[in-house]
Amino acid sequence: MLKLPQILGWRPPVRGRHERPAAETPSVRPEEAGEAAVLPEDLEETLEADLLQDSEETPEQVPEETPAEPEAPAAGGEPGQADFLAGRQFWAERQPEKALEALLRAGDQGYREAQYLCGRIYQQWVQAEGREKLALTWYRRAAKQGHLEAQLACGAMYEQGLGTQMNLKRALSWYEQAARQGSLEAQLKCGCMYCQGRAETRNPKKARQWLETAAAGGSEEARRILQERF
Repeated sequence: MLKLPQILGWRPPVRGRHERPAAETPSVRPEEAGEAAVLPEDLEETLEADLLQDSEETPEQVPEETPAEPEAPAAGGEPGQADFLAGRQFWAERQPEKALEALLRAGDQGYREAQYLCGRIYQQWVQAEGREKLALTWYRRAAKQGHLEAQLACGAMYEQGLGTQMNLKRALSWYEQAARQGSLEAQLKCGCMYCQGRAETRNPKKARQWLETAAAGGSEEARRILQERF
């Protein structure tokens, strides 16, 4: 059975309102998850990424979603940053439950990287009923602030019906927002969905535009589809 450090891909550090769980933070129990629930390798890298990195553009809002009003900045830093840093430290110390608690606090203060990580932890790691619905809640909060990976995650969850009913139009909307930020994966998704007529009437013009954009960015799959279909 995998131990916690193996499942997390953990290594010793090289340097030194929408919706919240109604009760206390659920137990994080990777030892019961087995091989199928191993976290993506980039989660630790995401936790160690530049804390102040922002998107260069803010995409359109999904019509039905209303972003929460920003809170007043806390003295000495961006709202939620201190809790996000605490969450990173707990993670490095292999205390995942405390890490999640800190990230939830940061997410409630509007810190979008924490919101995205809360979504990933709920979706792929927490063992609790309704975890996918909570994951989607946190992904949406980050996505509405322009977080590209959260937009991709929202698209995938709506496309697959995870934590919500399947809704291909909403999935396509999130994919397009990520595609406009330069995601090859999202550009390819948009091209395929328009090409196949998923989510709405087949639209060869939009399909070709997105596929050509993805192909120009280096997507071999987009090039193959363009050759076969256009």
